[in-house]
This record gives sequence, structure tokens and C-alpha cells, in this order.
Amino acid sequence: MLCRVNCACCNGLEVVDVTVEVAVSEGVQMYLVGLPDNAIKESQQRIQSALEAYGFRIPGKKIVVNLAPANIRKGGSAFDAAIAVGILSASRQIPSVDLSRYIILGELALDGSMRSVPGALPIIIHAKECGKQICILPPQSALEGSEIDGVEVYSAATLRDVIDIICGRDGFENLLVETSGGASLQNNPSDSFEYDFADVKGQRSAKIGLEIAAAGGHNVVMVGSPGCGKTFMAKCLQRILPPLTKEESIETSKIYSVAGLLESGSLMRQRPFRSPHHTITIPALVGGGNRGMPGEISLAHNGVLFCDEFAEFDRKVMDVMRQPLEDGVVQISRVREKIFYPARFMFVAAMNPCPCGLLYDEPGKCKCATSAVQRYRGKISGPVYDRIDINLRVKRVRGTDLVVAGTDAASSKGMEEHSAVIAERVLAARKIQSERYLKNGESFHTNASIPPSKLQIYCALGREESLFMRKIVSATDITARGYGRVLKIARTVADLESARLGGDPLDIKVRHLSVAIRMRSSDTGSVENY
Repeated sequence: MLCRVNCACCNGLEVVDVTVEVAVSEGVQMYLVGLPDNAIKESQQRIQSALEAYGFRIPGKKIVVNLAPANIRKGGSAFDAAIAVGILSASRQIPSVDLSRYIILGELALDGSMRSVPGALPIIIHAKECGKQICILPPQSALEGSEIDGVEVYSAATLRDVIDIICGRDGFENLLVETSGGASLQNNPSDSFEYDFADVKGQRSAKIGLEIAAAGGHNVVMVGSPGCGKTFMAKCLQRILPPLTKEESIETSKIYSVAGLLESGSLMRQRPFRSPHHTITIPALVGGGNRGMPGEISLAHNGVLFCDEFAEFDRKVMDVMRQPLEDGVVQISRVREKIFYPARFMFVAAMNPCPCGLLYDEPGKCKCATSAVQRYRGKISGPVYDRIDINLRVKRVRGTDLVVAGTDAASSKGMEEHSAVIAERVLAARKIQSERYLKNGESFHTNASIPPSKLQIYCALGREESLFMRKIVSATDITARGYGRVLKIARTVADLESARLGGDPLDIKVRHLSVAIRMRSSDTGSVENY
């Protein structure tokens, strides 16, 4: 007898339908075909033990299990439950039912319990789009579909639960996961964040620069002495970024689901903040490996990728980020396939100005030779540096400003602006951008993502502003990419000003361009007077 069970696997974020075909005939051998990997080939022992735990058995006949389509390589242990159901149905150990409505996924333990599988969220969404009515998944994986309407998701803790669901036995309705539809996706409360700008003494220029970067989604590098607060301020960024929209939450959650990192079981609420160590390899950063898993730049999608000690990263590793920083997508090429992951993130880097780190301190403290400083900064290639929008010079805070005691400490903290206040301004500026681009039917939502072909539309300059920029271009060696990024930063500065004034969006003025140029310049990187 032949039985077909619907399954699926992920090729990046693309879901591929897999049909588990089980044929039982006269003979004594079990065959697994359809380009299975070792994890699937070893499933026979897991399935046999799981079936025996519930009084079933693998029949002593010829069993052929085909994973169709046969020209696509399959991997992982997610096919265990589907193969087990196929064997039971084909050997008539359970009643014959219509299995075309179901997608069944899950790894089987030896006692018949179900273990979670990666990629459940994109598969559930795919099932909804393809008209499959029911998904049967392990409990943790099933929770990933708790906010997706239009498809029934059942939580099966054991193989017995799977059989009860497909056979419609009493009580199977209790295994249905209730859906909330993701009606509200709000940012986490402020007390859930460990880092706050209120704890940063001074550094007004750096705070303003990071606020502008967050408002427009711009890339930023902070250069300063060790211990001046670069890393702390970078970690404060997560609090001032606007909350994820539902679309962004689903897209980011799909990446984490494929990577097996969606620990909460539901959609992500908080923008990701990834901080890889400077010894990271190219596959770990970009993605790849045997299963084509997403790398750090994709795990940072819709969030922040923070590279501390930027100059210590291997230059070859950093150079592979050129295209993702420009295109917002990463492609992993194989002989037989290509895997695409989104990688639209806010890139934040922190580094010392020289090997000893004291170049920006009081004159005479730094003992590095000029050639040593040049070699140190030369570790970062020009093309990568040109893709960074904002350069911030961070100075060391004076000791007298750090040591505050008693009641003065509380008042001093009160003088510093809290991240929640900054977040309100950032959210208002992002709202202006979103409304502007949504009205015109654009696919991007932030100023940093404006393509070159749209700069003349959204970053148009008046006569005075054009004359000003001509003088700047003729006096500097700014590249075409750098010129475009200056316009994007100026657009963000104008939007922040519009948000503060509460009026209609402002056109780009000379004052906005002036701030953008100072922030773009690695020689100044200061906006104290903004």
C-alpha cells in the first residue's frame, strides 16, 4: 500500500514542499531514498523505538520511503514524525485517513516524545499561503505559529498525540494552539533594558550622533580612547530604536526560526542586537555551513550589528560585508543552489584611534609613530569605511565629572537625558519617514535605505543648498557614494527637526547639510553645536 504525508524543509527562508511517500510490499528491507542526509538515514532506529513505545511496529516487509522531490537534498531530523505516520498508515496499523490537509514535522525521541525542529515559523506561513489547513508540530515549534492566523497549528508532545489528531480521537481539540494574530507588537518596557543613556556622563556629541543614526537607520563608527564609553553607548542604542512592526517582527523571527534561535516560541518583540567577537570567521558572519544557516549579519536584520574593537577584525572578514551593507541581502552560493537571507541592519562599530588608544587624549600621551597609526587604521579597507555614514570622535570624560557622591549622584543622573525621551524623538522621526515612503508606495522605510535612483526625489536641494554642496564637493575628495550618504543624513536631521517642531516635514536646508558633513568627516565627527 502507498501512503503520502506532506512535509517541508527550508532552503534559507524559502520553504520547499516535501512529500514523504511510503510504500509497503513483500520483502524484508527498508530503503530511504530522495537524497537524505545522515540524520535522516539514522531515523529508522529512532522511529522503530518510538513505535514500539506505543505498541506499534515496523512491519517485517519491504518498505520504501521516498522524500520527493528526489533532486533536492534533505537534511535534519524533522521528517521523523511524517515517516512514522506514513509507515503506520501504509501498513494499516492506524485507520486510513485523508492526510493531504496536514503538514507533519517533528523529531522523535526513543520514547516517542517529539522534539522541536528549526524553521517552523516559515513553514507555518507557507502552509497558510498554500492552503494547507493543519500543521502538526512539537510543542515549542508549534508556539511559533501562535500569532499566525489562517492555519490550524496543533501541538503534539508525543507520537501518540500526532495519531490522535489525524484520527480525530477524543480530546485532540485540546492540542490546538490558540492564535492571537499578533494584534499588538509593542516594544519592551524600559526596565527590560540594562543600558540607558542616562548613565552616560557627558558625551553630548556622541549621543546626538547616535540619535541621528537611530532615527535614519544609518551606519556609524565611534573612534575614541579606551574606557570612554563607546561600547556602553552602542548597547544603549537598542533602547532608543523604534519597536518592530508586525511585518519586521515576522521577517526577523523567520530568520531566528531557521537558525533554531527563536527561544520564546512566539514572534520577536525586541530588535536584535548582535555583537560578534573580532575572531569571527567569514561563514559565521555571512552564513553558510552544511545546512546554509544564517550568519550574524542576517541575525541582525532589522536590528543592530555591533563590531567592538573594529580594527582588530580580520580585514578579509570585514570586506565580505561590502555588498550586504549596500544591498541589504546576502547570497550563499552552492554548486546546486543559491540561498538568500535578508541583511538590512544598522552597522555600529567602535575602535581606538591608534594602537595604544591615546591619540585623542592630552598631547604627549600617545607614543605611537605616525606610520603605526596609519597601519592600524589601514586594517579597515576604504570601501568598507566609505559605507559608514557617521563618524563620531568620542573623547575621554574627565575624572572630576565621573566621581559624584551622595545626593549629587542622583541629581547628576537626572541631568542626563534618559533613553526613553530620546526614543520618543526617534520614533517621531521614523514615523515621518514611514508615512513619506508609504504614501509613495516605496518598499523601503528609512532614510538610510533610499536607493540612488530616488535621491533626487526625497533629498532634493534648493538653489542655495546646491551651491553649498558644490563648494563642499570641490573642496573635498568625497565619493559619489559619500555624497549620497551626506544627503541621506541631512534628510534625517531635517526629519528630527520636524519631529521636534511638530509641523510639516522640512525640506533639506544648509544647516542640515552642515551637520551631515561634520558627522560624515572622520576628522571632526562632532556636532556639539547641533
